Parts: sequence; structure tokens; C-alpha cells
Amino acid sequence: MLVPTHPEATADPATLRWVIPDGHLGFAGDVAGVPGLLQALLDDGTLARVEVRTDAVLTTLAPGNDWAGRGAAVRRAVTDALTTPRRWRPASDARATGPDEVLRNAARDVADVRLGRYIASHGGRFEVVGVRDGVVDVALRGECSDCAAAVVTMHARFEHLLRRRCPWLKEVRRAA
Repeated sequence: MLVPTHPEATADPATLRWVIPDGHLGFAGDVAGVPGLLQALLDDGTLARVEVRTDAVLTTLAPGNDWAGRGAAVRRAVTDALTTPRRWRPASDARATGPDEVLRNAARDVADVRLGRYIASHGGRFEVVGVRDGVVDVALRGECSDCAAAVVTMHARFEHLLRRRCPWLKEVRRAA
């Protein structure tokens, strides 16, 4: 089963961020082992590090490698490895991620990145103040605190974008 992913540049030119479905791997942190081709790239010194986040896999090239020469191999290895999530082994300092942590991270990304500029252009801000049992509490700050349209934006845009990423979302509520 092919898992949707795409690469994004990071501040470190040796590291690519591969966006994956939220919570796909069930842990966050460095890896102790990964499936097939990806492990081979770690073993042969192409990759220095593979780190899992709730919504991405970060791959860092080892010195002496470049994306022009090794990028296609890394892409194949990442997409192949993602098809067998149970074969990813977290390092001892990695931690399991539950649905509420994944939902919190996705909610913050939607609030800060996806909608952040739009909301800020109106003088406001959405702040994710809590996540519990699939319910996200959002405080409306700045100009949003008194704006009836902000509540519509919270449900029509924020909740819609979040539900697409995390279908287990039960509800988005305005925090007091």
C-alpha cells in the first residue's frame, strides 16, 4: 500500500522532511532500525540519521553525499519503508505517540501555519489550549476574541482542515 508523502526542505540543507499521514508510525524520535532499503542507506553511510515526528520523517545525509546524487535512492527507500510501519523500530529514547498528541500537533500546525497568516491579517490568533479524548479546545485571541466570523472560521476552515488530517477528531470547541 503506497503511503502519500512528499519532501520539504529544512533549514539544514543535509536534511529533508518527508511529510507523512499524521500518526502513521506511532512514535516520535530517532530510529533503531527501519525496513529494507532505508536501513541499507543508513548502513552504507548514505544517511547519517532518520528521525520520526508525528507528521514527518526527517532524513539527514551523511557528509560526502548530496541530494542530487542520492535523492532518488532516498525517496525510493522512504516510500518503500513507509508501506511497513510495524517494521520501524524506535530508538530507546523515542516515545510512543497517542492519538491526542498527534491531534495536538496537527491542530497547532493548522492554527499556526495553514491558517496563521490569514488569521493574523485580521489581527487575531487561534491558540490550541487543550486536546483530550479527540476534542480540541481553541482560544480565540486578539481581534478574533470579539469576532463572530472567527467562530465560523474555527469550524468551517480550522475544523475542516484538521478533520482531513485526523479523522478521529470528535469536536473543536471554543475555550473560555
